[in-house]
Amino acid sequence: VSKAWGNKISDAYEALSIYDYFKAKTLFYKCLVKYPSESSFGLATIYQRNDNPFSNIDSAAKYITICKKHFKDTSSYALYHINNESITVLTKKISHLGFKFYCSNNSVNQLNHFLSTFYFAGDSLIPICYILRDQIVFQQIQSTHSSDSVREFLLKYPQSSFYPKALKLYDDFEYEEETPQKTLQQLQVFIKRFQKNTHIKTAESRLFELTQQFHSPDSLHRFVTHYSTPLTREAAWKLIYSLSVKKYNKEELNRFLNTYPDYPYNEEIQKEISLSQNILIPLENLHEKFGFIDTLGNWIIKPQYDDAFPFYEGLASVCKNDSCFYIDKEGNTVSSQYYEEAESYKNGIAIVKKDNLYFLLNRSSQIISKGYQDISASSNNLFVCKLNNSYGAINAKGEIIIPFTYNKLGNFKNNYAYYQSTKHYGIVDINNKALTAQWDWVSDVDTNSIAIVKKNNRFGLMTVNEELILSADYDYITYCQNEIYLIVKNNLYGFYNCKEKCFITSIDYDYDKAYEANYYTNGKYFKLIQDDEIALVDANGRYSINFGSYTNLFFAQCDIIRIQKNNKYGFVDRKLKAITTIDFDGAEDFKNDIAIVYKKDLYQIINTQGKSLFNLKGGKIEYLNTTFCKTTLNELEGLITNKGETLLPNEYDSIESIHSTLFYCIKKDDLFLYNTQNKSLKKL
Repeated sequence: VSKAWGNKISDAYEALSIYDYFKAKTLFYKCLVKYPSESSFGLATIYQRNDNPFSNIDSAAKYITICKKHFKDTSSYALYHINNESITVLTKKISHLGFKFYCSNNSVNQLNHFLSTFYFAGDSLIPICYILRDQIVFQQIQSTHSSDSVREFLLKYPQSSFYPKALKLYDDFEYEEETPQKTLQQLQVFIKRFQKNTHIKTAESRLFELTQQFHSPDSLHRFVTHYSTPLTREAAWKLIYSLSVKKYNKEELNRFLNTYPDYPYNEEIQKEISLSQNILIPLENLHEKFGFIDTLGNWIIKPQYDDAFPFYEGLASVCKNDSCFYIDKEGNTVSSQYYEEAESYKNGIAIVKKDNLYFLLNRSSQIISKGYQDISASSNNLFVCKLNNSYGAINAKGEIIIPFTYNKLGNFKNNYAYYQSTKHYGIVDINNKALTAQWDWVSDVDTNSIAIVKKNNRFGLMTVNEELILSADYDYITYCQNEIYLIVKNNLYGFYNCKEKCFITSIDYDYDKAYEANYYTNGKYFKLIQDDEIALVDANGRYSINFGSYTNLFFAQCDIIRIQKNNKYGFVDRKLKAITTIDFDGAEDFKNDIAIVYKKDLYQIINTQGKSLFNLKGGKIEYLNTTFCKTTLNELEGLITNKGETLLPNEYDSIESIHSTLFYCIKKDDLFLYNTQNKSLKKL
């Protein structure tokens, strides 16, 4: 009987060898119970081939599985060339055919069928099939925008390679579902209920932004108490502080602490209170050393530095022996770090240079950014930096916000900056959304969200939405004030209003590029110059002063207009009523109700009625600020008020303003401080 069965299996393989698939299949099935491994191998071979009517890849998978299960590596199998190697080869063939059949049409059901039926496919195909299936399912749940769909995926496919992405997607959908409008109430509920969601910080930041819009210390305090974490707590407290305290005097600081006893930086406030009234001013002595004096002229920090800068946010940058560092108002060095350059603090951040690279430094003297070839001052809360000769931008945390992909990058203004890529310029916003680089030059974006563009040596106006308000057809364009631009073509100028999208005047007036834009307009009134005559019109084109009245005129200051006629100057009021005669050789605009004028060798200060308050013959008078003027006579300087009161006679080699009420005076080899509040002169 055994011989008979043996003959049958041999006959089956002989039939298989001559492609008699019908006979081979019949015999293999008859031998299946007695010879399960040999028969299954034969059947798997028949079913995996496509040159017979029995071709069926699922059947091939079934029988190669039986073959592998019953196979024993004995000599009896050698007759039919069945061994570990041949089984492995056939298994791979069946696996690849099954993969090709079931895994090429993006069907989740067929991919699952492959995984359940061809589980023997091994490390090469099974992981790929899992990825394909999970990718399709993941794409499907992405399109649902439903956290429930994502939750089902997470429960069903916990071992998926897409599991981390699905977790993030779940948080994304949950955040969007719970806060569709990102309202104050939605964000508050979300923060309370979904503490484990990865968008909790985003929600907190957004809630902080919305709360800031109220500009209310009490609203911010409720935010700090109920919703803030270390992510926003310090910033929120600092904002409460800045909104509550304006003058930084002892009374206001104590009132702040009484109102907010839970303020976490109490010690800083106490120190601020103790130093709040101490105004320290950097000053260079006659030996070229810098120190700091108070308003009484006392050296609080003795001259010892090669350079020194004013105190900002309680710290001052000083330099000594080619090193720069920071000191507090008591003269203490605040850290052991020294720098090649050290700029003043602004909003808790300073820019320093160390080992030929620039860094951001926080208020605790910690470097919080990588090193850059250059870092510009903060603008729109971004620092434009240079790295490997390319430009990008970082935030105050040192995080890269704008990638370093630009050949040039301007400082961000009004949320935009110009950039250069290859040879052309474009505009990029603070989110790195860039307009096409197609211009030869682009200006900063102004408050109207407009930039001046240049191409082929012609200028135009473009919005940040890439709308050309004025095509690049003009010889020159410059921004003036408000919505006003000065437009030049063929050496003639006119004015354009971007808000109204119309010209205020025609381009018919004589342009002189030696003058700045503020010479032609103050944003409300506009000078028109034609054939050496001048007129003044308002924004509606109405003439305030007609041609032929004056040779030149200047915009009203203190409601008084400075005018020029035949190389002489004078003043009129807004109704063109004369304040003075037009006979001065020179005159300056009114400031704080006084003006400086001169005729021949006589300088005067006049008031708004044209009355002389102070005369100086053979010398010179010039503004120091809106309250005080400097007089010069015989190369010696003096100080007067803008009302003509003499404070210091003309005895000093130099007088400079170092504070609103303090003046630094040099007389021969002596140094003095003059205090205008108490009219005291102190030798330093």
